Amino acid sequence: MSKISKQTKYLDLRYGNIEERIINSINGSIIKDIKSSYSGYGVRFLSKGIISFTSAPELKTAYEDINKLLKTSNIIATWKRGVSQLCDAPVVQATSTKTPKKDWENLEENEIKQIISVIEEYIREKLKVKVRIEIDLQFIKWSELFKSSEGTSIFQSYPYTVMTLTGRLSENGNQKIYYKNFGGLGGLELLPYNNLEKLDEFIQIINNLPNAKNISTGNYNIVLNEDIAWILTHEVLGHSLEADNVLSGHSFYAGLQGMKIAPSYVSVIDDPYIETIGYYEFDSEGMKGRGTLLVDDGILTDFLHSRETAAAMGVESSANYRSFSFEHLPQVRMSNTFIEPKDFSFEELLEQVKNGIYICDGFGGSSEPQTGDFNINSQFAREIKNGELGDYFQGVQLTGKTSRSLSLIKGIGDRLLAQPGSCVKNNQRIFTGSVSPKIAIFDQRVS
Repeated sequence: MSKISKQTKYLDLRYGNIEERIINSINGSIIKDIKSSYSGYGVRFLSKGIISFTSAPELKTAYEDINKLLKTSNIIATWKRGVSQLCDAPVVQATSTKTPKKDWENLEENEIKQIISVIEEYIREKLKVKVRIEIDLQFIKWSELFKSSEGTSIFQSYPYTVMTLTGRLSENGNQKIYYKNFGGLGGLELLPYNNLEKLDEFIQIINNLPNAKNISTGNYNIVLNEDIAWILTHEVLGHSLEADNVLSGHSFYAGLQGMKIAPSYVSVIDDPYIETIGYYEFDSEGMKGRGTLLVDDGILTDFLHSRETAAAMGVESSANYRSFSFEHLPQVRMSNTFIEPKDFSFEELLEQVKNGIYICDGFGGSSEPQTGDFNINSQFAREIKNGELGDYFQGVQLTGKTSRSLSLIKGIGDRLLAQPGSCVKNNQRIFTGSVSPKIAIFDQRVS
């Protein structure tokens, strides 16, 4: 590393190791149980204003690639001036590890069967409809050693456990699906077999899906539950506040820092220290995580940064340069991004809306950061009538403009709910915390 670092202005190396076990079951029977692991090196360097990256399973191969990239960057620099820089960073020697309370590493097949059986039997006892139950378990042990030519050396190791519970109903040739995720940062202790009452909401929704109605397209006053409120925050606001999108002209909020973009009671925070699946202590270039106040009382105050984007904008990095795998060049990514909770109870939000729709549990969504257009799908919804929850609706879609929907937030719940989430950007998937309170929005387009 020292030999090559002398030829560059900056170089960092990430050695990553990922161990994974994936288990799938249908109606209590295990159909797949696969263990895998992979490791290797990701190397990034800055030379003549150009950032280059390569990855390989062996360091020798990575160095061979680096030498080729150095030659390429030198050629490019003869006809194109590189402009990339990195902001200053402290030199750090650190270790950050989390240990699960109940490890899965030596879990035998009969123990897995017992966990699945307990969950399955509890659900079946309370179901009133015929449904296929799928339980998908994902256990991951992630570790990474980061070293830089500046002298920083950081080792991090985190365990993740995610259970996806899916119910599939067939009715008159039509299939209805509902799924829910459990888990986060930790081990088996996060699974609901330790607290079966956590499954009651899933059971209630499945029992009511056959009678769910279609909604009429229109503008409604709505309450969003925590999961879909997070998707709205993440897709509609979060990606637009990633500084690489801002600098490339792909953000609606470019040039709006210091301006009012939401009501004065709306504040938005990104915080990697909430111990959910989006937790980390250091990002993928060795910067110590910190909470970032993105929107303060409705005013856009900050963006999410890497060292490169921070240098371009003359600020400090927010420690949001992330990649889950050593194989990929990190990008500016969110950690746990959420609207700050306020003082409305769920009952008060329903009473505020009075007559409208309670929209629940995201089923995907997308946004165009450059224009502010978005669409978000839900798994189901419920009628709000005279401040009370009523009939079930099938999944609905929210569409609109970011600026308009933010301006029409009328109430924010009084507690955060944290669930496992993920995000894909430029074909790279990472874990992000699904963290949010419930929120009320008026006059929102729903179809």
